[in-house]
Amino acid sequence: MPFVVMITGIPGVGKSTITRLALRKARAKFRLVNFGDLMFEEAVRAGLVEHRDEMRKLNPNVQKELQMKAARRIVEMAKTEPILIDTHATIRTPVGYLLGFPKEVIEVINPNFIVIIEATPSEILGRRLRDLKRDRDVETEEQIQRHQDLNRAAAVSYAMHSNALIKIIENHEDKGLEEAVHELVEVLDLAVGEYD
Repeated sequence: MPFVVMITGIPGVGKSTITRLALRKARAKFRLVNFGDLMFEEAVRAGLVEHRDEMRKLNPNVQKELQMKAARRIVEMAKTEPILIDTHATIRTPVGYLLGFPKEVIEVINPNFIVIIEATPSEILGRRLRDLKRDRDVETEEQIQRHQDLNRAAAVSYAMHSNALIKIIENHEDKGLEEAVHELVEVLDLAVGEYD
C-alpha cells in the first residue's frame, strides 16, 4: 500500500533540518520529494518557464494542471517506495494566503500523514534573523502566528479530503532538535513493512 507523508512548516521553523536528520535515522527509506520542484520540472517540460521564479506568474489554471501532473508523478513513485513530500500548506502572497493544494490535488496524492512543524513566533523570528543565507520575508510575530494557524487549518482541510492523520511536531529551542527528529522518525517508521 502506498505510504505518503507530507511535511510542512513555515520558513524558519526548522523543517529542512528536521527532515534531513529524520531521514538518516528512519528505518524506512523514504524518497524525499519537493512538490515545487516537481511542478517546475513539469512546467519546463511543457515549455512554460525557464526559471522557477516565473512559476508565480503562470495562469492559475495552468498552475493547477502542473500541480495535478506533479501529484500523479508522486502517486507513481509511491507504488514502489515511501514518499516524503516537502511542501507548503499555505503560501503567503502580497495579497493573501494561498492554499498549497486544491481539493482535487490532495485527493490524488492521498497522503497517510500530514506533519506540521511548528515553533513559537519568537523562535521562528530569531531563526530567520540568524539565517543570513536565506532571503526571507520580514514578518511580525503576530503574522508568523497567523501563518502557522492557517497551516493548521489547511492541514485539517487536506485531511478531510484524504483521511490523512495530522501530526504536529514542536521544534522549540528548549525542547531540542533531537526530540522533534525523534517524533518524525516515529511517523516515518510506520512505513516499515509496507513495501515488502
